[in-house]
Amino acid sequence: MTAAEIEVQQLLTPEERARRAELEEQVVVGVRAGIMAGRALRSLQGEKLYRSTHPTFEAYGLETFGLSRARLYQLIDFANVAEEAAARGIEISNERVARALGVVAPDDYALVLDVTRAMTGKQTPSSADVQGVADTVRSLADGMQVEHPDTQEPVLLSQIPPERRVEAVAKAVQRGSQDRRDFQGTDDVKPMEYVAGFQQMGLRGAIQFDERGYWLEVLDPSTGELRPGPVVKSIWEAPRAWRQQHEAERQGEEG
Repeated sequence: MTAAEIEVQQLLTPEERARRAELEEQVVVGVRAGIMAGRALRSLQGEKLYRSTHPTFEAYGLETFGLSRARLYQLIDFANVAEEAAARGIEISNERVARALGVVAPDDYALVLDVTRAMTGKQTPSSADVQGVADTVRSLADGMQVEHPDTQEPVLLSQIPPERRVEAVAKAVQRGSQDRRDFQGTDDVKPMEYVAGFQQMGLRGAIQFDERGYWLEVLDPSTGELRPGPVVKSIWEAPRAWRQQHEAERQGEEG
């Protein structure tokens, strides 16, 4: 045993040993009830109650419970999401649903679930249902625009009255699904893969957007030339429009 390990593996007080035993029992008994397991693991980690036998929380979790590092933190995240939801009057008992919700801010949990229920008609939607809506809400929180229910103009989600947000987000989810069907699977090169391919050509490409819509800008580092594509209404269509414009220009130069 190294000096560092001896230093880490300090003796626990009688109270800490009792606390550790109590929490370990909760993990063993509560593995199926993931929230209890996650809370116990979070406390074991936060209070460093593993330190008398293991140098790290991850090593302790693997040897004591047979839980991988990823699984340890999944359970802790489950407890965190469930508690944030409970504080907002939302009950989350399904770990997969909690994981899907975890990609958005806690204040958006209710919005995600309300939209999912409205779209699916299910009072207890599946994690796959929740994931699709949560991904859209996360994109909206990051600045992606949504169509205003009254004006049909692209605006930030915060500019839509709270009572109309379910309607607006549901439409954005539906449109996103349709866009993926229309644009991701019809080209010989999928649009987002086309954008990623610019790096291999020594170019830089990025999707831009404003109230008019979306467009792809491509910067050629060798010339410093910035070449914007046509403005279109779909993020998926922007790479296609730039590609069509670029190929038409190239054919014109060759002709």
